[in-house]
Amino acid sequence: MRGKAVVIVALMLAGCAKSDGGRDAPAGDAMTTESAASGSLDARGPGISLTAAPGVAFRYAYDFRIPAARISSTQEAHAQACEALGIARCRITGMHYAIGRGARDITASLDFKLDPGIARKFGATGIDTVVKAGGKLGSVDITGTDAGGAIKAIDQESARQRADLDRIEAQLAKLPPKARERVTLQEQADAIRQSLNANAANKGAQQASLATTPMHFDYGTTDSFAGFDADSPIAVGLSLGQQSFLAAMSLLTIVLAGGLPWALLALAGWWIWRRVRKRFVPE
Repeated sequence: MRGKAVVIVALMLAGCAKSDGGRDAPAGDAMTTESAASGSLDARGPGISLTAAPGVAFRYAYDFRIPAARISSTQEAHAQACEALGIARCRITGMHYAIGRGARDITASLDFKLDPGIARKFGATGIDTVVKAGGKLGSVDITGTDAGGAIKAIDQESARQRADLDRIEAQLAKLPPKARERVTLQEQADAIRQSLNANAANKGAQQASLATTPMHFDYGTTDSFAGFDADSPIAVGLSLGQQSFLAAMSLLTIVLAGGLPWALLALAGWWIWRRVRKRFVPE
């Protein structure tokens, strides 16, 4: 009877597991699985356009994942695209390329200064170049600084300081050359002039940030060998096989965990019965 009970419990557990596995997946999960299996995930990222924002200085940063053998050619293609625009619209301000311990361990980067009017299009074209090389967009970060607001605040502060400087200079003009107040007023005037110079430098930096848009391209290898990228059909198939194997092992663990105590109990009973039988029942 105990043996039959063990079998019944195991069958019930298997039926429950099959029932759970057969439930309909949420719509989002189903769409993700379908997209991954078909390899139709958009390697270009979301098609979101930035709203025009006068006075905002933007910075673009793209992280690409490309097969190791194509990083160098892709980096060169991006550099040539910038050079084709001319230095008035695009300038390369930095470049990095390094090979690690393995042939596939490659890191590279490019830095640009772009005409703000073409920055977003240049970034989108850069993504297309990566996709054509068999790569994909890892991430993109676009940040903005309110340079226009900063310039307005600097102008207001500078106007107030110039009014103070005019007042102090008017007082100095009325004082005798050896008046004691002249030293204090002169020090105040010098401090205001230094602050005005700092404001002018800060304003120039803010204006420069509006005149050009910095852009950074970072290149890294894909997370596996060529043809085994995470979105490839082979990788998706291996992932599904791994999940199926883990599910089977989980079910087996549940069955063993539920039946093992009964099996041990039956084994102990059989051993006790054998001992008792040898002692009290003659052979």
